[in-house]
Amino acid sequence: MGEKMGLFLTMLTCKALSREKVIEGLTSIMNYKGFTLKLKEKVNSIDGKDGHFDVTDVKNGWVQIFCPETPDDKLPQLLSKNLAAPVFEFHIHDGDFWMYQLFVSGELKDRHNPIPDYWSQIGEEEYNSWKGNSDILSHILHTPKSKIEPYIIFWNKTNIKDNHKAFPSDRFSVKDEWAMVDFQEKFGIEYPNFEKPETVDLVRLYFEKKKSKIMDFLGKFINKK
Repeated sequence: MGEKMGLFLTMLTCKALSREKVIEGLTSIMNYKGFTLKLKEKVNSIDGKDGHFDVTDVKNGWVQIFCPETPDDKLPQLLSKNLAAPVFEFHIHDGDFWMYQLFVSGELKDRHNPIPDYWSQIGEEEYNSWKGNSDILSHILHTPKSKIEPYIIFWNKTNIKDNHKAFPSDRFSVKDEWAMVDFQEKFGIEYPNFEKPETVDLVRLYFEKKKSKIMDFLGKFINKK
């Protein structure tokens, strides 16, 4: 899965018919943001480097994108709008907890953070805006509400023990940041098994900031001297 402590992981899971469709959408957005696609290659691991996006093939109707460790807050919303489809943004923060946001056609539909006041004290309205809504998820993604509810809890406002699992078949306790994977599986999202690289099929996209025409001209001029 990755290192237990200090892990920063951001991934997008997109409802899509093909990997290429998602790559086209991502490339279009990055071009708009001033980046150009420099290289595509097959890989079987993720590195989280700036400008690197690792994209899975479609499985169970989902395509996953592993993003740079420093995420682009607007990307999941823009990609959802581009694809006219649901897009989850999942994030593991510093190995402490996991959270999600769900966008549909560019509109935020639901979000959950088990520790909303992790960074600072916030008001009750802001706090509760992160509680997650199993009714919304069930309706949009056609998944039984009973499979969703056990995961979307506030960790510091529950009497559930730290080693409690949402379901006996889960791999992780509900208060573990990797419960994210058990949660994803309820929607048919399969997290790659990076412990068996031979089973992992990713396409890595390398994006590079476009040079302005002025900077390009100055660069050529300086190199001539």
